[in-house]
Amino acid sequence: MSPLISTILSIIFLVAGGIAVYTLSALQGRKIENPKPYMRIHGIAGWVFAALFAVIFVFMLVRIKGYWEESSPRISIHVALATALVAMIALKVSIKRAFPQLGRHTFILGILIYAISFAMVGITAGYYLIWRYEERPALTQDKLQTHMLEENMGKELFIQRCSTCHLLKDIMAPRSAEAWAKVVNEMIEIAEPRIKPAEGEQIINYLSKTHGPALSEPAAGASPVEIHCLPCHKAAEVYAQEHGRAGWTEIVKQMRLYDAELIPEDKVDEIVNYLLENQRK
Repeated sequence: MSPLISTILSIIFLVAGGIAVYTLSALQGRKIENPKPYMRIHGIAGWVFAALFAVIFVFMLVRIKGYWEESSPRISIHVALATALVAMIALKVSIKRAFPQLGRHTFILGILIYAISFAMVGITAGYYLIWRYEERPALTQDKLQTHMLEENMGKELFIQRCSTCHLLKDIMAPRSAEAWAKVVNEMIEIAEPRIKPAEGEQIINYLSKTHGPALSEPAAGASPVEIHCLPCHKAAEVYAQEHGRAGWTEIVKQMRLYDAELIPEDKVDEIVNYLLENQRK
C-alpha cells in the first residue's frame, strides 16, 4: 500500500471515528426524542472505524516487516500506539458483548481510543501531508547540515547501500553536487526503506566531494569535448563510441541534465558537431 493510499484511508478512519464519538456523545449528553438514527449511525461509523483500522494495521505489519534496521522514534511511537489500540478496541468490544450492563461506562474508553487514533495518524499521515505540501524532495543539496557530515561515513554508506544493486565502478562517473543529489534522491525513492534520508545526506556529501567534475582552466585552443566532456569522462571512452547526429545530440542533452553549467545549452550543437567529426571512423 502506497503512502498516499494509506494516508487517505487514515483520514477516512479518523472521520468515521469522529462520527462515532459525536453520535455517542449526543446520545449520552442530551435528551433525544428519536435516538434510533443516532444509534444506527454510531454503529455503522464504529464498524467502519474498526474495519479500516484492521486493514491499515495489517498493511503496517507488512511494511514494518520490510525494515531490517531499527525504526526511527516516530515510527516506533506509531507502532506502539497502534498496538495499544488493538488491545483497547478488543476490550471495548468484549465489554459490550460479555458485560452489556457496563456498556454505558465505555464512553470514556471510546474517547481515549479516538484520541490515541488521532495521535497515531498525526505522526505519520500528518508528516506525509506536510512533506507533500512543501513539494520538496527527500534531500536537497542546499539544506545539508555540514557540521554533521563525515566523508568516511558517507563512503562506508555508499559502499553498503549502493553495492546491493550496482557495480560501484559503473556508477562512480563524476557528477556535480546537484546531479549527485538528484541521483541519490531517485535511489532513495526506489529503494525505500533501505536507504534512509539521513544516510543519503552522508552519501551525497561524500560523492560531491570526491567524485565531482575535474574542472580546470581550459588550455588555449581546447576542443569543445575537452572543455565540456572530459571533466567527467575519459577521452578514450568518448571517442570510442559511434553515433549519428541524433544519437550524439541525445547523449549530450542527457549529460546536460546532470550539469547544465558544464554543458550550456548554446554549446550542445558545437559539441555534437565536434564529436561527429572526431569519433572512431
